Amino acid sequence: MTWEPQRADADTLARRAELATAVRDELSAAGLPVVPEDADASVSAGARVTVDPLNDEGGGVLVHWEVRYVMRAAAMDALSEGRGPDDPSIRLSGGASRAMQDAIAEILTIAGYDVRKDVNDMAPNQLAVLSRRPEPSWRDWLSAQTARRQEILGATAREREGRRR
Repeated sequence: MTWEPQRADADTLARRAELATAVRDELSAAGLPVVPEDADASVSAGARVTVDPLNDEGGGVLVHWEVRYVMRAAAMDALSEGRGPDDPSIRLSGGASRAMQDAIAEILTIAGYDVRKDVNDMAPNQLAVLSRRPEPSWRDWLSAQTARRQEILGATAREREGRRR
């Protein structure tokens, strides 16, 4: 008998998917490039946000910074050739990923999210977003603006309709 990790239930996955969308929106609003989930890693760079499908205590939304392929390839070549951590491509690739993990963690924490850094030994610099605290958000302004615009458009439409009669 082989042990297999248990998958999260559908409700948990739906909540995580909603959280992942919000995280992508937050990072994009802050000006960071966000990699689409299905983007080929060889042609993408930026914050890749994924939903952890497993039912474990570290589960949630995962964020990983992807440097450009050329930098990843140079670092992988250096590693496979036995060059050490002082190799320039390894230093830059790892340093950029660590710096971006710190920046992303700070941005999301300020935006009201609960995050944990370095959650996976096999995926260094991966960040877990566990939840969003119920507190005011910049989105409140956006929602208010949208509601105001809809109200104005409705009033304008009613006024035009009244003039036609």
